[in-house]
Amino acid sequence: MTGEETIDALARTLDALDDHLRSSDATARRSERNRLSMLHLHALAACYIGPLFTLIGEESRRGAAWAVIRLIPGSTTSLGVLLTAGGVVLGVATWRRALVWEMAGLCVLLSWYLIVAVSFGLGAAGWYLRWDWVDGSRPAPYAHGIYLHLFTIMIVHLGTLAKIRRARRKAAR
Repeated sequence: MTGEETIDALARTLDALDDHLRSSDATARRSERNRLSMLHLHALAACYIGPLFTLIGEESRRGAAWAVIRLIPGSTTSLGVLLTAGGVVLGVATWRRALVWEMAGLCVLLSWYLIVAVSFGLGAAGWYLRWDWVDGSRPAPYAHGIYLHLFTIMIVHLGTLAKIRRARRKAAR
């Protein structure tokens, strides 16, 4: 191989490396945008659902699925405010790119989803197993699964944020 051929081969290799770096950078930026969009969507949903949750009346909570939630003092108000507050924290933190506060907002949403999932799950189990303290109409057996799914999604988001936080700390050293 002549010197000129070697230089041409090196130039092609460097061009390929440059193309790969641009592609990787675009992929990373797109992934970051998608992650932030998902967090904003969760925040918006919490800010929408939270106030509506406070409007659930006594009549709507008579079903067996609500048996555990009915035990919480001021349940619809306290849980609605909790969800709304978590949505506000998550939304503002995501907008400002405040990682620790994003994690705090996700923890609030995670807690809310877990409370509702456990309540609906125990209510359904209690109705089907005929527990004395569970009364009301037959609950939908799938409802708790929806909230467990959202609970799991919050855990995935928290795991991603924890990895990002570790990477930032490592890069700062």
